[in-house]
Amino acid sequence: MQATDKHGAQMRGAPRIKVFQPAVLRCGAGAPKRVHLLNVSTGGALVYGDSPPNVGTQVQLACGISLGSARVQWSSGRRFGVAFARPIGPAEIEAIVSLQDDLIEVIPPAAIPAR
Repeated sequence: MQATDKHGAQMRGAPRIKVFQPAVLRCGAGAPKRVHLLNVSTGGALVYGDSPPNVGTQVQLACGISLGSARVQWSSGRRFGVAFARPIGPAEIEAIVSLQDDLIEVIPPAAIPAR
């Protein structure tokens, strides 16, 4: 059971790190789907995808590294939250951030439109 603050809002057990990381989501034997991680913590992630799985669905997530099994906790529009079956460690979070940094570094400056 998650703790709540004095206003009844759920308090997170671990800090969330904002990312925009491409990932692959699998639901059972279904075809893999491309999604994006929007934030990640040791206990779960905020995910964005075209067709989110139903709440309660067990999924597998990977984004260059396997994040293992997770359960969909909530869904709203194209966003959904997952709780990892086994918490990931700080090293895995650092690897996700590093992968994202690597993607940014390979984009040549000329490919970024001027404003």
